[in-house]
Amino acid sequence: MTEKSLHIVFAEKYDTQAVERMRSVGRVTILERCDETTLTEAVRDCDVLLVRTRAPVTRAVLEKAKRLRVIGRGGVGLENIDVKAARERGITVVYTPGAATEAVADLTIGLMISLLRHITTGDAMVRNGQFAEAREQSLGFELGDLTLGIVGLGRIGKAVARRCRNGFGMTVVYNDIVEPGLLDFVASPVEKEPLYRQADVVSLHVPLTDLTRGLINDGTLAQFKAGAILINTARGAVVDSIALAKALSYGRLAGAALDVFDPEPLPEDHPLMTAPNTLFTPHIGARTYSGLARMNAVVDDVIDVLQGKPPRFPAWT
Repeated sequence: MTEKSLHIVFAEKYDTQAVERMRSVGRVTILERCDETTLTEAVRDCDVLLVRTRAPVTRAVLEKAKRLRVIGRGGVGLENIDVKAARERGITVVYTPGAATEAVADLTIGLMISLLRHITTGDAMVRNGQFAEAREQSLGFELGDLTLGIVGLGRIGKAVARRCRNGFGMTVVYNDIVEPGLLDFVASPVEKEPLYRQADVVSLHVPLTDLTRGLINDGTLAQFKAGAILINTARGAVVDSIALAKALSYGRLAGAALDVFDPEPLPEDHPLMTAPNTLFTPHIGARTYSGLARMNAVVDDVIDVLQGKPPRFPAWT
């Protein structure tokens, strides 16, 4: 099979430059939908599949992929791809594990400051003619007076901790099942329960796995320091959203900022929608110009695989 006879399927949106890059090596199909039924049909005669967050590349889908050689995931997480099933079929999976690090870390800090300094509520009150009331109710916290608890000290967790410790002078504690190695900032490892008890701000930076699904639930929230805030820019299902809504309504937590949700998007009648002291962003953690460019660059690894070269970022798990 010549390169020009390769069939490349984009299941989700990539930028024009990435699409044209793949057109240089084969025929491109861009799907309008990325549900499992559509994917199952699309992979029957394709050599390359490019996805992002939502396309469910399940074992059932891969069983229909007779020619598929490489799957490119523009992004960090791999939970929507059955990597084990792909490896069993000799399909290489490549992704962009570092693409979103700086973007997500920046957003995490922004959410943290916005909650602690009442930025969005203050803005709304000023626009509503409540200037004096807003000023009176906007007494906040300085980051340097607080303890940050990082759950998951991988690339993004380290980037957040580094900013908070070296930039703002926060005390940093962390928990991770993997030894993070030498750190260029001061931070103390602790078990999860002490982290929840000590931290004024708990920030989640774990992948979605069987171990982390529902990690923050009624039981763990009961261990949180009274008046703490929770930041989740990881994956929505890491947090039991009903339990979080209750903890906020009962005043156990002082606030929560979420960029990810379970389900996503939240239905209008979900309890979190009316929970107090919440701040939501629409899963934009990686959505900076530079972050998206780094994710779109997964096509370079795809082409390397097609040309028999070792990829920079293969998925080994």
